[in-house]
Amino acid sequence: KVTVVGSVKKPGTYEYPARRRLLDALALAEGFDDKAGKTVQVRRITDDPSTPTTYLVDMDQLIQNGRTEMNMEIKGGDVIYVPEAGTVYVDGAVKKPGSYPIKKQMSINEAIAAAGGLTMTANQDDIKLVRYMEGGRREVVQLNKENLQTVPITVSDRDLIFVERSAMKSAFSS
Repeated sequence: KVTVVGSVKKPGTYEYPARRRLLDALALAEGFDDKAGKTVQVRRITDDPSTPTTYLVDMDQLIQNGRTEMNMEIKGGDVIYVPEAGTVYVDGAVKKPGSYPIKKQMSINEAIAAAGGLTMTANQDDIKLVRYMEGGRREVVQLNKENLQTVPITVSDRDLIFVERSAMKSAFSS
């Protein structure tokens, strides 16, 4: 038997009569759900059950880049865990503020697009990226439309992007 848990459509324990590979096991669970991340963990019991071995498989490398050697053989007793993708929160002068999954490398512009884009009152020269650092610290980076186009910044799990409203545009749109 093999167990598939986490962000898959049908988590559970499945009969595994023959040697198969990772993609076969994921197919038994009907694939990823819409919150799945891009890394899969395969946990295997070793001769010493107190120290199992965990393998990490980058699904982007396997599927998009054709790295078939990463489609590892799955053995009976293996546990396959698909964690949720990280999330980025987009707020302020965007059409659909909220939390969005990071399914692959995602830029700040792509995160804003996922939130429906900027509103008419957005100040494109006043965008803030708040990033949580180790030890609970926060780093605030001031951005604008111009530097977002020249240097694409990739978002990380738990980032907050805040687009300020333009006072002038807000006054005229009222």
